Amino acid sequence: MKELISEQQADLIVLLLSLLIVLGSLAYGAWAQGATPKPKRKLLWVNCLLGAFAGPVVWAFWTFLYNPIEDHYGLDSLKALGINFAIAVGLGILFFLLFTFVPRWVLGKAAPSRK
Repeated sequence: MKELISEQQADLIVLLLSLLIVLGSLAYGAWAQGATPKPKRKLLWVNCLLGAFAGPVVWAFWTFLYNPIEDHYGLDSLKALGINFAIAVGLGILFFLLFTFVPRWVLGKAAPSRK
């Protein structure tokens, strides 16, 4: 039985999606900058750069963590699923903390409300 997509095709798809995350985040920042009041532009770009940072993180997770773990334990292994799930939850917590505290740190005060 032939695979739907090869490993190389899956790697290419993840790479392209990672690039799309980076470019999409930066393009949104450029687009939204005109409609954003000047005092909030710094916050806009902090959030857009954090969003752009997610692209390389997704690619690194896929390349250096997900695939080697799946290769070692097997694609149908519950242990591999659990390890990758824990890593994904950890990355989610990391990005939650980044999006919560980095804007406050950059602005030097409590982050403004999202209204």
